[in-house]
Amino acid sequence: MVAPLHRLARLVAPALLTSTLLAACGGGALLVLGFIGSAGGDWVQDDRQDLDGLQIRSTCGPTGDSECRINIQPVGGQDVFASSFALTYTSNLPDGSCSAGGNGSADGRRLELSGCFSGEYVNINQAVSDNGTVRMFFNFTPPLNQGIWVELQNEQRRFAFSDNSTGCELGTPNVPVAVNIVSADIRNPAGPFETTIQSFTLQGAAAWSGRFIGVSGMRLTRGNDVLELERRQGSATC
Repeated sequence: MVAPLHRLARLVAPALLTSTLLAACGGGALLVLGFIGSAGGDWVQDDRQDLDGLQIRSTCGPTGDSECRINIQPVGGQDVFASSFALTYTSNLPDGSCSAGGNGSADGRRLELSGCFSGEYVNINQAVSDNGTVRMFFNFTPPLNQGIWVELQNEQRRFAFSDNSTGCELGTPNVPVAVNIVSADIRNPAGPFETTIQSFTLQGAAAWSGRFIGVSGMRLTRGNDVLELERRQGSATC
């Protein structure tokens, strides 16, 4: 379950530390994973930030009995390689809380919708306003099959995927990889409210598990071992 706002700082901090600190020992270096925000669909507002998960606000629309949503679209489509991009949006929120539509931008963790929202991504499925009064959720699962995923620790290991469940570590020979992603289901009272990587298994080895750092980063762990992957331009087949 997703924590209420008074614990959001503790949720955001680990991801920020991932991109700024070095591990003291044992777990390997935690390197810079650039955060790319998610867009391209309906974000829904939480009506009770004091409770875990999502309680969908349903007081919008012409008669005030519709699900409150902000449809956010990246200009030109979601670019999985660009950390900064322009947005447009439409909204059915009541007058005064959000314009009916407009422009905006995503820049790293920052999400700005002019006349509507100013805040930060907590993860690819959640954003919270700067003043802590608005929390929004979005069902999104990054596509793995665009680009090549490069291991950051030594930049030697490279992975390619044909879809969101099968791929390989590139080498001589290639080693098959099976991935099990659990996608966010924000409208389900039980969640999950964040898309996670339940398992990332190289043939013949124990599985890793972890989470996405933005649209094009993964942080995987296996015991004390850390594997950080970043999507880079390129293509390969397994």
